Order: sequence, then C-alpha cells, then structure tokens
Amino acid sequence: MAQKSQQSPSLNATIKHLRAFLSVARNRSFTRAGIELHLSQPTLTMIIRQLEDIVGASLFERTTRTIALTPEGSDFMPTAERLVYDFDMAIQDIQAAATRRSGRIGVALVHAVATKVIPDVLRFFTVDHPRIRLHLRDGNSSEVRRRVRRNEVDVGFCSKGEDDPELDFKPLFRDQMGLLLRRDHAIAKVRPPLRWNDVEGTDFIGLTQDTATASLLTQLPAPTTLMSSPRFQVSMNSTLWALLEAGIGVTTVPALAVFGGAGGNLVFRQIKDPIVWRTVYVVTRRGRSLSPPIHDLIARVRDRISAISATTPLVEVLSPVDR
Repeated sequence: MAQKSQQSPSLNATIKHLRAFLSVARNRSFTRAGIELHLSQPTLTMIIRQLEDIVGASLFERTTRTIALTPEGSDFMPTAERLVYDFDMAIQDIQAAATRRSGRIGVALVHAVATKVIPDVLRFFTVDHPRIRLHLRDGNSSEVRRRVRRNEVDVGFCSKGEDDPELDFKPLFRDQMGLLLRRDHAIAKVRPPLRWNDVEGTDFIGLTQDTATASLLTQLPAPTTLMSSPRFQVSMNSTLWALLEAGIGVTTVPALAVFGGAGGNLVFRQIKDPIVWRTVYVVTRRGRSLSPPIHDLIARVRDRISAISATTPLVEVLSPVDR
C-alpha cells in the first residue's frame, strides 16, 4: 500500500506565528508583546506554543522574571525577520502597483503628438486602464520640458533642445520639415521638389524662439532673412493655422502635424536642399521611476508612431539608442 506523503511542518507556520515570535523576542515580555500585537496574553502564549510545536524546539527560556531566547530561538530570529520583511515588502509592492493603476498620469506633449498620436492611443489605453485619470498638457517643446522638470507631469513628448542635467531624453521619432500654405498660394503651384530659397519673398509666419521649429530653421546652412526675422510671429499653433487659412503667409511645420492631410484649404509641401528633420524624444526626470501604466503608455505611443512611419517616408520611428 502506497505511503501517504507527509506534509512539511513549515506549511503550518503562518506570518502571525512569526510576528508573535519577533514581538516577544524584542520586548522580552509576553505582556508587552501582547499589547503591541493587540492580543491577550493567553492567546499570545498559545501562538508561541504552536510555533514551538511546529519547529520542534523551545524558542524561549521562561522564568518568573525574564524571557530570553534559547539557542534555537537565536538561530531562528534572523530567518523570521527576513521572512516577515519580505512578506511586508511584497504586500507594499502590490499596494503601490494597485495605487498606480488607479492613479493619475500627467503627460505634456507637443501639438503634433497631441493631435495625431494620442487620440488613437487613448482609445485603447483607457479600456485597459479604466481607473487611470490622464491629465494632458500640450504646448511647445520648451513648455513640455519645463513641466517635466518641475514634476508637473510624469512624462513628456517633445524636442530636446540643449542638454539638461535634470532630464532624460530617449529618441522616439523624427519627421521632415515642410512648407504649409494655402492651396491657391503661388508657391503651391511650383513644381516639386521645393527648395528653401523658393520661400524667399513671401510673408513668412514664424514661431517664437522657444519652439523647436524656430530653432531648427536657425540651423539651416544659409537661413533666410524672412525665417530668422519673419513678418509674423506667433506662439500658438491655433493662431498659426488660422492665419494660414485666411491666406496670410506661409510657414514650416513637421510632417507629423499634417499626417492624414492638412485639412481645409491648406497643403503641405516637402522641402529639400537640405532636408531638415525634427526629432521628438520621450522626456522624463532623471532618476525617477515610472509606473507600469506609464511604461505602457509610452510603448503604445511608440507603436502608433511605427504604424504611421510605415505609411510615409516623412516620419521615421527611432529606437531608444538612436541619436
């Protein structure tokens, strides 16, 4: 007849046994340990006796005046401390993860990512994270970096600018700069490809110097006067597009901003000689750990950019090691 397997004695020990043992060992008193654990002295005594039966040894030497650890109790104490500590840390990790899943995520992002990427991402992200509240803050790259630096948001999507010792930048994608103008503008009728000198003599609408677009134009091999000192200068994309729709001037925008079509009466034209790329990064505070939902959001943004880049050569997804 097959012999029944014996259950390991350790399976009968619980975290309650270990906490009781450690409290008595620290307090050297059943009375003080009972007060600390909110247990009556008879209940605490029973728990310790159960643990001693499980381990098969006395853990305390009891006299009328003192409580001391036996050699077996001294040997067992470091193991009990480690087990209780590991258990408490595991519970705290689970609680923290649950809090993050039901918490708030702050995201700062430039106009193109806010309008062409995030809406599609959030349609599915919010289904998988129903308890997450998202606070979106769009602005130019300088504003996005400032919000991340000040801990106003958890993550940003923007251009890099100068190195910042407080921020980490991981490349996300790059897209080509082109010309945005009304369909009936004379330049729109120029046979492609357009070149930068084709823009000379037009009323150019520029963005303020704290934007990535303005910085890129100053880095051209021979920046034109109209770009370095435009006739019109605005700071908001909504104002920029309103002026263009009214037929007031032309401007440059990154390709992602017009993905799917410029809309209305506007058209986007690629410009060469040279081709100018705008690079967008995932920006976080240096040394700050990100919750699993934030990592998931970043991964979904990257996947969406990959899908867009598969349909147009004007947008290229970058790996985190690309520069």
